[in-house]
Order: sequence, then C-alpha cells, then structure tokens
Amino acid sequence: MGANCDNESIRALTPSYNEMVDEWETAFETTSKISVYKTCTYPSGALPAQASSRLSMSVGDEQSRPERTGGLPDLDGRVEGEVDGRERTRKLYATDASIYEVEPAGVVAPATREDVREVVTYARERGTSIVARGAGSSLTGNAVGEGIIVDCSRFLDDVLAVDPDARTATVQPGVVLDELNDHLAQYNLYFPPDPSTSGTCTIGGMVANDAAGPHSVRHGTTRDNIRSVECVLADGSVATFSRRTGDDVTQARDTDGLLGEIYDTVLDVRHKLADEIDARYPDVERNSSGYDLQSAAAPDGSWVDLTKLVVGSEGTLAFITEVTLELSERPETRAAALCFYEDVVGAAAAVDPALDADPSAVELIDDEVLGFAREAWGLDLVPEDAGAALLLEVETTVANQRADIEATVGAARTDAFLGSELAVAEDDQDRLWKVRKSSNPLLNRRPGDEQALSFIEDAAIPPENLPEYLRRVREVLMDHDLNASVFGHAGQGVLHVKPFLNLKTERDRERLRLVSEAVHDVVVEVGGCVSGEHGDGRLRSAYLESMYGPDVYDAFRRVKRAFDPDDVFNPAKIVPASDGRLADVDESLRYDDYDPRAVETALDFSAEEGFVSLIEQCNGCSKCRTTEGGVMCPSYRGAETEITSTRGRANALRQAIDGGLGEDALTSDWFQEDVLDLCLSCKACETECPTGVDMAKLKTEAKHRKHQRDGIPLRSRLFGNVRTLNRLGSALAPVANRLTAFGPGRVFAEKVLGIDRRRTIPTFAAESFPQWFESRSPAESAGERGPVVLYPDCYMAYNHPEVGKAAVRVLESLGYAVSVPDINCCGRPALSQGMVVHARENAAANVDALSEFAAVDVPVVTVEPSCASALAEYDDLLSDPGGLPDVSATVASFLYERVVAGNLELPESDTAETVAFHGHCHSTAKGWDHAPVALLRLAGYEVEPVDSTCCGMAGSFGYEIEHYDLSMAIGDDLEARLDATDVDRVAVSGASCSQQLIDRAVETDHPMELLEEVLA
Repeated sequence: MGANCDNESIRALTPSYNEMVDEWETAFETTSKISVYKTCTYPSGALPAQASSRLSMSVGDEQSRPERTGGLPDLDGRVEGEVDGRERTRKLYATDASIYEVEPAGVVAPATREDVREVVTYARERGTSIVARGAGSSLTGNAVGEGIIVDCSRFLDDVLAVDPDARTATVQPGVVLDELNDHLAQYNLYFPPDPSTSGTCTIGGMVANDAAGPHSVRHGTTRDNIRSVECVLADGSVATFSRRTGDDVTQARDTDGLLGEIYDTVLDVRHKLADEIDARYPDVERNSSGYDLQSAAAPDGSWVDLTKLVVGSEGTLAFITEVTLELSERPETRAAALCFYEDVVGAAAAVDPALDADPSAVELIDDEVLGFAREAWGLDLVPEDAGAALLLEVETTVANQRADIEATVGAARTDAFLGSELAVAEDDQDRLWKVRKSSNPLLNRRPGDEQALSFIEDAAIPPENLPEYLRRVREVLMDHDLNASVFGHAGQGVLHVKPFLNLKTERDRERLRLVSEAVHDVVVEVGGCVSGEHGDGRLRSAYLESMYGPDVYDAFRRVKRAFDPDDVFNPAKIVPASDGRLADVDESLRYDDYDPRAVETALDFSAEEGFVSLIEQCNGCSKCRTTEGGVMCPSYRGAETEITSTRGRANALRQAIDGGLGEDALTSDWFQEDVLDLCLSCKACETECPTGVDMAKLKTEAKHRKHQRDGIPLRSRLFGNVRTLNRLGSALAPVANRLTAFGPGRVFAEKVLGIDRRRTIPTFAAESFPQWFESRSPAESAGERGPVVLYPDCYMAYNHPEVGKAAVRVLESLGYAVSVPDINCCGRPALSQGMVVHARENAAANVDALSEFAAVDVPVVTVEPSCASALAEYDDLLSDPGGLPDVSATVASFLYERVVAGNLELPESDTAETVAFHGHCHSTAKGWDHAPVALLRLAGYEVEPVDSTCCGMAGSFGYEIEHYDLSMAIGDDLEARLDATDVDRVAVSGASCSQQLIDRAVETDHPMELLEEVLA
C-alpha cells in the first residue's frame, strides 16, 4: 500500500473495519481508559464540549463541580442565559481594571431583555443588587460590587439595525466598539468616541461611563452621540429614553408608576435648582462626575432628555438593554504632528492656543514616555532635550492635509516650543501615534510592587488652567515624596497623572487617600471636575458632595431614589446606599489582607522580580479579550469565557497563591485542567498584554510544580519527547504511517493517550532531513557570504524534510555555507508540558553542541518559530546560556536583517503568484513575523498577510481530546480569513499551523519553499 495509505484504502481492504473499531472502543472503554487515561490527569469529559457555543463563563465543568447556581438559588430556571454562583467564578469577577476587589454574589450572562427583567426582579425580591458589566475595563471600580454581576458581553452583543440615511445604529449593550465600527465601514460611517480600550470595551460600558477618547475634541463624548436608550427599570418595566419636548414632556410626567415618578423628580430638581446647577457644574467639555442634571432637562421644563442622565450614571439608575447611536461620516483623511516642548507645563500652556486651529486631537506626552520612544525604539525624531510633547491631529481633505496641520502646529508655538515632526502619510501618522499609545504599556510593564496607579488620573480641567493645575499637582506629589507620569487628552483638559505606589504597604495606602483628597481640592479650585472620562465608582464618589455642594448632591440622592428606590442598581456609587454606605477610595483594595505564598521556581523569574510579581502584573485592563487584530488571546476568542482570557487565568493564579481558592489549589487537578490547560502557550501575551503577563511561562512553572508533586503523566512524557517519537516514526516509515492512519490505531491513541481520533497525525518521512543533508553535496555558491547553522527541528527533521531542503537551497543560493549539527530537541515541547528538568537537559546539551559555532560567532537559525523562540529563552532555563550565538532566529528574519543592513540583495523574479501568509504566534511575539512577508515580496510574490489569531493547533494542544473542539473553534477564524482572500497559494511558517489547515483541506507551503521556487 505504500507510505501514503489512507483510511479509505484500509476500508476497501478490510470489510470488517467498522466492527474492529467498535471492538477496540468497547475494550478500551472498560479497561485502558480507566487504568491509563485517567492517570494522565486530564478531565473525564471534553472541555469545552463545543467551544464555539460559549459553554461556560466560569472555572470548572458542570458534571464534576458543585451546583453552578451556588448563592443564586432558583434563578437558573428563570433565565435563558447562564447563571453561575460558585465561589471560583465569583473570584474571577471580583476585580476589574481598577485597584479594587469585591467578591459578588454570583454572575449571570443574560441572553435576552426578558432575562434582564428576571434578574432585576430577582434581585429586588432577594434584597440584593446587580452590577452591569461589559469588558470589565473600569478604572474606578464601578464594575465590581457585592451583588450579582450581569455580564452583557456574552450574549447581548448584536447590532440590531443600521440606518445609513439617518446615520443611526441600534445595538445591544455587549457590542464591542471596534467590531461595531468594522460593521459600519460598509456605510462609510462610524461611532466616533474612541477610548483606548476600543478593541474590548462594550457600548453599554461606554454609555455607563460616558467614554470619550482622544477625538472627543472634535466629536464629543458618548453622551453627545446617543439618540435613545432602552432600559429595564428597577420595577422590571422597560422604558425608552430620548429627547421629549412640548406635550410629550407633560405626558411623560403624568405617566403612572415608577416612570412618571422619575420624570417628575428630574424636572422638579432641574427647575428648583437651576441657578445652583449652573453655578456648581464646572465649565469643562468633559464631565463624568455625578449625574448630568444640567443636560437632562431645561430649567423651564420645555424639554427633557433622560439619555443624558443615564449616560455616565455608571449603571446606578437603570439597566441598559439597547442603545441607538448617532453615527458620523468617516473623515476623508487626517494629518498629525508631534510638537516638542521644554517640559510638561510648557506643553500644557500650548494647548489652549492650539485649540483655536480646530484640531481633532490634542494629546500630551511626558518625558518618560518620550525617552522610551527615543531609546528603546530608536526614534531619532524625539529631541534629546524634549521634556514633553503634544500630539496634534486634524481631520481634513487630501488637498489640505499639509496646510491644515502646519496651521495647527503654528497655533501651538510658544516660548517653550522646541520643534515638530509632521506626518501626512498614514504610516508616518501611525508612527507618531505609537509614541502616544505607548504611555500606558510603558508604565504598566514596570516589574515589582510599585506600580503607576490610576486614582487621580481623570480630572477634567479647563485647558487654560492646565499649567496651574499641573504645577499644583506636582507640589502635592512632592509633599508626599511621589513620582508620577503624565499623559492624556490635553485638548479637553483630561490628563492622566499616574503616581507610583505600592498598595501592599500601609504607608502607600495612606498616601493614596491623602493624595486623592489633596488633588480633589486642587481640581475644584481650578474650576475642574474630578472625572472627565472614567467615572466616579469606588474611587471618587466620596468627593462629589464637596464638589457640587449639598443642594445639588441632595438632588443626586433624589434622582437615585426615584429611579431605584430599592437599591437594585450598583448601590453605594455616586450617592450613598439606603443604609448610608458609600464607596470610599481606600476600601476594598485588591491587596487588602493579601498574603501570597512564596513560590520557589524552576525557571528564572528574576527579570520579572519573581513568579508572584509576574502574576500581579495583570491590572485587569481587558486587552486579552480583544477579538480582532493581534493574536492574544486565542482561547478567549474560541470560547469567549472569562477563564479563557489571560486576565482570568492571572486572577485565578493570584487567588491560588493567596489561598483564596483553597489549599494547594495551584497543583490541584481542577486548577490545572480548567485554568491552565486551556492556555495554548502562544506567547502573544508576552508582547501584546499591556503589562507583559507571560502566561505561557507561568503555566510551565505551575505544571512543573504539579509534576513535582504527582509525577509526569504518560501523555505529557510522550508529547514532551516528540523529537524521539518523530525520529522513531521516520525510522519505521511506512509502517508507522499505516498505524497512525489505521482506525484501530486511532482508537488506541484516543483511549490510551487522549489523542483525538479526528485529528490527522503527521506522516513520517522515510528519508529524514539529517539523512538527506549528510548524503548531498553543497551548492557551488555556498560559503561566499560565510557559514550559518541550520537547527533541525523535530518536524522539519522527520516529518517535513522538504522545508529543510528548501531552506538549505535558499541559504546556499544566497552564498551561505550550511551546517546541520547533531542536536537535541530545543525544549519547547517539554516546556509546554511543564517538564522543566527535561527541557533544561535538552538546552544544556544543545549549548554544548553549538558552543563551537558560538566561539566563532556563527549564527544559528531555524525554520520553526517555536524552536527559535525556545533558543532565545534559554536564559530562563540555564544559569549561563552564554554558549549560544547572539543570533537565534528564523531563517527568514536572519536573511531580512541582512537585506535591511544592505549586506544582501535578493535576485528579482517574474512570478505573478499571490500568497496569503499566516504567521506563527511565536514569530509575532518575538517580532519576526514581518520578515517572511518582506522576503516573499522582494522575491516577486504579491503577499497578503492574514490578520488572524493563533491557528489553534499550538503543538500538542490541538491533538488532545479535551482540547480538540476549542482548537477547531479557534481555527475557524483562520480558515474564514483565508477563504476571504483571493490568492494562488497559502504560506504558513509553523508546522502546527500547517497541520491545522491540513485537517481543513487547505494546502500550504512554507515561505522557504516559495523562496526556493524563485531563488534556488
């Protein structure tokens, strides 16, 4: 039958094939599954059973865990969505992106408006409360609370209608902003508020916080772009709020029940306190503090618009179920400029005159961020003496681009002005915006206990008063011996001032309160408000009475009581609850009573200041919930559950090391299976997570600890020694290929080893790559440019030698003499299984094998990105990995670096083929994924990079029976994006990616094979 024998051939030759399979299944169901499969410590049922159906938002599967409803009895049968009251789930939702932690009573993901009504009614009947939640990206703690967390992001995420003529869209609250704008692009429309979390924030959350972003200078905040809001009220009724005038106002006021009481109260306080409201409300463009009574109604009652009141109310008045948005036409084009100043105060002084030029954005950046951009990124456009910068942008026409941005820069010239960098081309604008957008990631990536915290970061100040405000805030910080970074939306007077504190210490918790109080006083004295974007929440509610005065604050109380007489909606925020409770700045902090256990690690975590410190780097910002662009987090994109996000795992890890999930939770079966095993170790979080939480490294260490306690399971040993398996398979081909394709063999692998029978096993090469290489003669051109070592990875060596052959031919055709040493596995398979000791042994052996090349600076390259990344991470395994060469990268990145340096030129070809390229996750994480695209383009191919997450295979992950469904669900995204392309070829750089696509009948080539066709 030969090496290419398949199942159809076996069926034809074996009439009793199905009977044999049934017999094997029966045998293993009663014997081997119990004796072997169970000892491998993976779950008895597949989790998730269907990842794409968004099965579970919590830790644990239903069959083997306590009752899901936990502290929410009787609610599960009343809603179509999900109800989860278990402790483990409550821990996941106890934090958001703020400094606070409050464990809720449970979590509900409603599927319909009726579900929301049921939850509201249930909460009122049980005397508890609800906290509406979208992405959980709140910085003020307004998305955490003691009641029921109602997660709108799971199911209430539909775009219900778009009216291009009226420029409106009606959406459910769980719709993500970027996904909405992608949908609206077909109409050349978009929803203009653009907070930095646009890839994850939901419309409901934007409405609750009156979100804005840098372009609010031109387009206003969320409040300015809302047509109507449908809400469930505290009595379970549904109301739609929009602007009412004339007789409609009287009709609304005369409505029976709760709705009429709401209208009557709002109109009454607006009329009676007209002068006080006008006097006490600050004269700023952005005000997210308290309730917006000023915009909610006319003093004379001629109109009323309760959307203005619901927007920015932080879920304290009603539960949003639908929103009709006012859309804008996309600008024809933009232009940008980075203007440099002597210091932050000098830059702030230029904001007010710059606004006279009608810019679309005015963003301030301090010297710390500028210094990073200059040194780490090599951006020589940043002057050495620049102490601050303003990023200016204009929305304009192509014809007026340069003139308009030059006029704006001219308006921003002051005595402190040092120069500017203009950008008209889109790529150049992105380069300037990169400097601004690096602010938070830069600050958040500092390892250790002292972090840049968001607690005085949101004040809105009249732009003309910004210099005075900054001077006085600086004095407050100096009084308390604190450093801070400053950046933000200077055009509307909203600057993010982030002091560095360690809230694990009593001293800094005290400084948190003292600085908050002092800065609040400064804000009021310079005519500002304490929140210009992020809301009050637990962070600023205590300051509202002194800001607005007792009369207006009492009106806030009246409005709250009218909307919510039973404290159903997010109580103790903005105004006190019925029992007098009010959220305070230093209560319920995340690190109150926090005492993590020291963890002695096998990997080196010194760069992260320890295992615990790396876990604690997660600030909950929600970036790992992004579903478009980048790679992070593939398991979340496949299952869309909190525990499958990097944030969810980090929170679970933090609870585990603190004892919040029980004794020895970290090494328990359920924690390993339900928290860690669904991580694909794609490494994307290493670079895409704003705080640099390397979950793959944390997972490896935690699994190592599990093995130290319980021993290494059989399947882990097999997958961790894949090089040995592949070498044996190649030596025994074609017999080995027949066995892996034969039905009973697949049943055996599934029942004994947990390898899903639906997954195709890679074929073994009868002639391995090392055998081929040893038997050949080098090309004549080999050596003209010097030597290079090609690392023979496990798959290239024994499964796909054609890739290695292509790489050798390409390298030799370009003048490199190729050596292929006898080496061990790179260690990546062992690390993915938590086998740190075995990986270290491999690494040490490889360093010895490669030391002779390192001694003469011969670079080591590989075609497999996961191997290249493993070589680059030997410093985590070895105390002295100095025996490795400096260059450990992919062949493509090695060649491209030399092209860029001018040391190598690729010959041109006349190929007209088009190629879709999917890059390996580890290449993306290490910054190598651009190299294959660039080389293929230089070689004459027309290349279309595919913007997709991980393929879903991730080494052994996609083979494992409990992960197969999730793996395929993740792969659906890649397949769909490839289907949307119109190309001749598909190129992938990783063996796992190729295998995932093989199971979807998609033919692929490695970039080296494509280069060989035109170069060698």
